[in-house]
Amino acid sequence: MSASHGSLPFKEQIDFFRDKVNLPTSSWADIYTTDHDYAFVVAGAVKRDLLSDLRGAVEKSIANGTTLEQFRKDFDQVIGKHGWQYRGERGWRTNVILETNLRQSYNAGREAQMADPELRKRRPYGVYRHGDSAHPRPMHLAWNGTTLPLDDAWWTTHSPSCGWGCKCKKFMLSARDVERQGLTIGPAPAIEWEDRVIGKNSPNGPRTVRVPKGIDPGFEYAPGQSRLANSVPQLRARDPLPAPSAAPVPVPATGLPNRQPTGPLPSPRPVLAKRLLPAKVPASKAVTQFLGEFGATDAAPAVFRDVTGDTLVVGREMFTDAKTGTIALAQQLKARELPLLAEAIKTPDEIWARLEWHPDLGKAVLRRRYLAHVQVEGKAAPAVAVFDQGADGWTGATGFVDDSEQYLEALRLGVRLYQRTE
Repeated sequence: MSASHGSLPFKEQIDFFRDKVNLPTSSWADIYTTDHDYAFVVAGAVKRDLLSDLRGAVEKSIANGTTLEQFRKDFDQVIGKHGWQYRGERGWRTNVILETNLRQSYNAGREAQMADPELRKRRPYGVYRHGDSAHPRPMHLAWNGTTLPLDDAWWTTHSPSCGWGCKCKKFMLSARDVERQGLTIGPAPAIEWEDRVIGKNSPNGPRTVRVPKGIDPGFEYAPGQSRLANSVPQLRARDPLPAPSAAPVPVPATGLPNRQPTGPLPSPRPVLAKRLLPAKVPASKAVTQFLGEFGATDAAPAVFRDVTGDTLVVGREMFTDAKTGTIALAQQLKARELPLLAEAIKTPDEIWARLEWHPDLGKAVLRRRYLAHVQVEGKAAPAVAVFDQGADGWTGATGFVDDSEQYLEALRLGVRLYQRTE
């Protein structure tokens, strides 16, 4: 049996597994759903050295694509070394340990690939395909062929694997694929929820969880999605950008040259008037539209690769107040001008990098600044858009400025990574 779950191991799968931390547990119910995106656990393995060696055996199988029988030999060596008295018989236990880690790392890696916005433009749909389980689950069979947009909420709870030993998969499809395979898009199957008791053998005692029927407890999530959400930059507490309508004050940079010979800015490029949203558009609606430009939704972030090849995870969390959970725009942003911020990220005129001292962290933070200079149809003054992002969060500014070149010139700090050609 190949341990690569239907294909050779791939970078996103291996990276997902390697980024986990070892976590001793007494029962499989000690951690739940998205916790598995971050933790490697083997139920009952509470000694760190034992857990580390078990992890090494699993990682070897994932990275090298070895077989279950080869994993069992490594497992036997680890057990012999540590004298671990595990529950269950050897064949069943080794199969659960390897297959669960193998399949969920594979699924998380595929989810990371499917988050690519360019790929999602070409293949915006997902289809649920039943696996070749010896004992098919009726509901999983019923879901076979379900075809939905990848941003449909149904996938948040029904992305495979959907249970212990589940071999179902989710595949991306283009509109042509859907037609060629004779599939129908939607509607999503109705979700019926039920209460299940887990952790009967846990030292923490049993507890009740609510899961969709047909999904084993602990599998009602999309593998790897929580990592994407946690990678979305948060709004900075302090907003250092000058207001576009005011005379800017240059922000000093530390560690990189504050100035390099800049040369002239690219001339403002034309943008249609309809690029702006209605004057009284609600912030929540503007944010939803902004996310859509990157293949993200209110429920699911997406990975965007900029013109230099650097990646940015775009999601609703960028605009969410951490305390209230409500939409909160940066001080220098207007809801109707969020499409201009998207222009700065997607098609910038320039990208700059600099080190900026962060007093709260006691260290310098590398920041990237995206600048856009546009002429909106029907507007006398040019518009500017700035997206500034680093490990400590992001901020942005948009607005119409008579002396737009002076405003942007003050923000051209550090080292220029990219400039749009005229």
